Amino acid sequence: MKLKTISAAAVLAVSSLAASATTIDLGLLDSSGPDTSSGLSAKFAVNASIADTWTFTLDKASLVSFGAQQSFSSLSSAIHNFSGVLVGYGPLNLTSTGTQANLSWSGSLLAGTYSVNITGLSVAKNTQYTSTLSATPAPATPVPEPETYALLLAGLGVVGFMASRRKQG
Repeated sequence: MKLKTISAAAVLAVSSLAASATTIDLGLLDSSGPDTSSGLSAKFAVNASIADTWTFTLDKASLVSFGAQQSFSSLSSAIHNFSGVLVGYGPLNLTSTGTQANLSWSGSLLAGTYSVNITGLSVAKNTQYTSTLSATPAPATPVPEPETYALLLAGLGVVGFMASRRKQG
C-alpha cells in the first residue's frame, strides 16, 4: 500500500514540473488615450503543458487588440496546438509563417475585466511566447441635438398636412 502512495506522489510531482498554469495580470489600461501593455511567458520545459491566463481591465469602452506570438528557429513549431480564447468572446485567430505562429483577436469591449487563455504543448527546451495588448478608447456615440428632433417632427407634420390636402382634393 505504501509503495502505491509513494508512486502516485512521484507521478504527481513529475507532472507538476512539466505543466504551466500561470496567470499574468496586464493591469488597468489607461483610458486617456491609446495604451499598450505586453508580457513574456515563462520558459517551458520539453513536453510541458501550457495553460496560461492573461487578464486585463478596461475602465471604459475601448477598441482592443490582443496578440500572442511564438517564434522558433526550425520549421516545426516550438509549441504544438498553440491556441487561445478571449473568455466569453471566442477563439483567437491563428496565423503561421515559416518561423512564427501568431494568435490574435480585435474588437470593441465595454469597461470590465477580461481574460485570455493560451494553451499548447512545449516541444523544445526554454520555449517562450510574447503577448501584446492594445486599447484605444472607443469614440463617443453622437447624440442628436433637440433641434434635430424638432426639424424631424416639423417635416413629418408638413408631409402629413400635404397628404391630407391631397386626399381632400
